[in-house]
Amino acid sequence: MDCKKVENTLPFKGFSVYNATSYVQEHTLINRGITTLGGSTVPQCIMSNNKYEARERALMGVIYLIASYLTPIMLIPLYNKHFLKNKGITKTLNGLGKKIIQVPKRYLTPKADLKKGMEETAKYFDKNGGDEHQKAFEEIYTRYNNPDKLKKDLLSVHEKVLMTDFITTAAMWSAIPWIATEYTEHTTHRKDFSAGFKLKQDNNSEHKSDKISQQSKKSKLLWNVLFTVVPGILFSKTVTKGLSTEISKIKPTKNIIKKGYNKILKSIANKPDDFNYASGTNMSKTIYAAIWVLASFPAKLISSRDKNECKDRALRDIGLFTMFFGGDFLINNVFGRITDKLFGTKIMQPSDKKLNFFQKFKLGLRNFRTLDKAKDIPPEVLKKTKTAGASIYWFSLLANTALIGFALPKFLNKFLRYNIKQESKNSKNTQPDYTPKISISMNEFMSKKA
Repeated sequence: MDCKKVENTLPFKGFSVYNATSYVQEHTLINRGITTLGGSTVPQCIMSNNKYEARERALMGVIYLIASYLTPIMLIPLYNKHFLKNKGITKTLNGLGKKIIQVPKRYLTPKADLKKGMEETAKYFDKNGGDEHQKAFEEIYTRYNNPDKLKKDLLSVHEKVLMTDFITTAAMWSAIPWIATEYTEHTTHRKDFSAGFKLKQDNNSEHKSDKISQQSKKSKLLWNVLFTVVPGILFSKTVTKGLSTEISKIKPTKNIIKKGYNKILKSIANKPDDFNYASGTNMSKTIYAAIWVLASFPAKLISSRDKNECKDRALRDIGLFTMFFGGDFLINNVFGRITDKLFGTKIMQPSDKKLNFFQKFKLGLRNFRTLDKAKDIPPEVLKKTKTAGASIYWFSLLANTALIGFALPKFLNKFLRYNIKQESKNSKNTQPDYTPKISISMNEFMSKKA
């Protein structure tokens, strides 16, 4: 059966829902942008405790969307062209050969056929006719006349692009909380967590002198810089090491640190495409998660104004991370498997019969962009698979944003009020027990005695 005859669209008028869905699924930053705008920005502004917190979250959300989506679209093509030319792979900044950066990373591993990867990538770009990209890639391959050397140079370029993008993105993400909190402090002259402004009075005596405060701020900024640069260097070099290492050559060891490192290298080697940039500009979920965990999360905790904000950011980010990387996966998995069972669709990735329940459950939705190429889906099943798959995907995304936007902040607001209430009780218990009554009685006693 020829699956290619079935068009890659859903039977809706006006626009291609399925193509839009496959595009969002493939581009992590767009998916994250929708979740951020619909989940952790607009609803969480509505759920804020006061106008100052709402304004702060709105400001952070706007800057975050610009830094996470618009900035990479402008900067990463520049990184790609610059490093390709600098390494000598391309001779100019504007030639078609620059698209070689989009050869999937699975073709850069030691035993992979690089020429095949270059041919497939060129065909994708020349799909509307012509052979311009194919000629550009052939020129590079012929000029090198050494596939291993070309692989090594391409991996070097990928490492530099990843490192630069990691550090740039992490730096912008780390700066966002500082910008928002500095703006609030400048406009309100309060230095504590904005969410608690109406729940307690700011006690200036709790704050250190301006000189000590400035030193503390400089120290925090230094730590932010370290958490931005060091993880970017280590992560990019580890990815390159994993991609360039043959799994069979990784020797077993009893050293716990080396054993853990080897496990990371094997994981990278087994799933090289987890570190691709879709369209050469959009980072994968794996890269996104690494920047979040290694740089953005600690930076947010460091820049917190007090312990209540530190707790809020820790719980909020853990909740966001869990829902973003696990919530939609769980919802997709449950509804996808039910739909496949009841209606005979093929939404979920095919699994080996030897796999147990949990191993099968790890397999998520199919890649919608390559669904037409699936040999196990008959044409009559493909159409309803696309319709059901797209519907489940958007339902999952919206349900996830609702949980992030309303359920999470509702819990955090209650948690904050409880903490402030407890702090207030503890503060009263530690104050000296001098009351006006006692003072008056002492004065009377002294006057009588005189």
